[in-house]
Amino acid sequence: MWSRLTRGGDGLPREKVDAVVRLIDQYLAEEAELRNLQSDKQTIHPRDLPPDKREALIEEIFTMLRDEKE
Repeated sequence: MWSRLTRGGDGLPREKVDAVVRLIDQYLAEEAELRNLQSDKQTIHPRDLPPDKREALIEEIFTMLRDEKE
C-alpha cells in the first residue's frame, strides 16, 4: 500500500502520507475516547465519525494535499 501512495514521481512524499495517516488516527482516537472504546477489538472506522467530524477530517486532508501541489 505504501508503495502505491509514494511510488515514483506520481505518488506523494512519504512524509505527506505519514502526516495524513497521523491526522486520521488522531480523529479516530478522539472519537474512540468519546465513546469509551478501550480495546483493539473495539475499533472505529472513519465512516463511524459523526458527519461534522468526518467533513472536518476530509477538509484537513484536502488542505494538506493541496499544500503539497503548491
